[in-house]
Amino acid sequence: MPSRFGGRRAPGTSTAGAGRFRRTVVPVGLLVVMVGIFWGVGQYNQRDTDSAPTESAQPSNDSTGIAADWPPPSDEAQSSPLGTPAPVPDGGGQFEFVDHQEGDPSTPVAFDPCRPVHYVIRPDFAPADGEQLVHAAVARVSTATGLQFIYDGTTAELPEKDREPYQPDRYDERRWAPVAIAWSNETEYPALAGYIAGIGGAESVHSDTSDRVYVTGQVVLDGPDLSPEVIPDRFEAEAIVLHELGHVVGLDHVADRSQLMFSESQFDVTELGDGDLRGLALLGTQACHPEV
Repeated sequence: MPSRFGGRRAPGTSTAGAGRFRRTVVPVGLLVVMVGIFWGVGQYNQRDTDSAPTESAQPSNDSTGIAADWPPPSDEAQSSPLGTPAPVPDGGGQFEFVDHQEGDPSTPVAFDPCRPVHYVIRPDFAPADGEQLVHAAVARVSTATGLQFIYDGTTAELPEKDREPYQPDRYDERRWAPVAIAWSNETEYPALAGYIAGIGGAESVHSDTSDRVYVTGQVVLDGPDLSPEVIPDRFEAEAIVLHELGHVVGLDHVADRSQLMFSESQFDVTELGDGDLRGLALLGTQACHPEV
């Protein structure tokens, strides 16, 4: 029976950045599941809705030469994309992007395709096959975008709405914090209360060229709602994870019922549609930004 990826898109907001970068919060997508009836409504969350983009002073460096709030330019960055998106099938399916470059509605904000995207899994509250679901969904996003993902293992980092994009005390100080895929429940993470089964979103910074580039993201999944007892068909459960990862890499909801990113989920749609795939391919072929 159907569920709904409820919600409306809220405008992005910005918080203080540092130096040549400006951090921007990207609205997150919420996946809604109602146990038994399998439908509901949700909304996008955002941070500091009344704030305006601001710049802060260049962060000071510690004795290692690494800035306190921003990593050095990536030593993983290459001069060309690391992968190539899979061929996109014909079709007229819709796709939408979460955000676009300022003044250029045809160019989406995306991850740098010329470096790998690192990710970690927080396993608490996960169903027995939780890690398998995540890796399978990540692999599908990688195939569709050409983005290369590296699994950095498990993490004890708690999911939080205002997650810091750079965490040198917890993760590799040479990189932005990895994308965090956290299993949780509504008691620990109240945003999952009610019929919300997952939340996904990303954060971007401004590059030297003033393009915005996603540098990290977060998915929070409701382990009990995605358990085999609630969703016996594990392809359906994987589709929920895949939908939220779609938000992380830059896809927004669409009104096309044949697409996985349709705002109201139908559990008989577990594969990426032609529109989903076309949007993901574009997200995986944006500009390189070695300076970020």
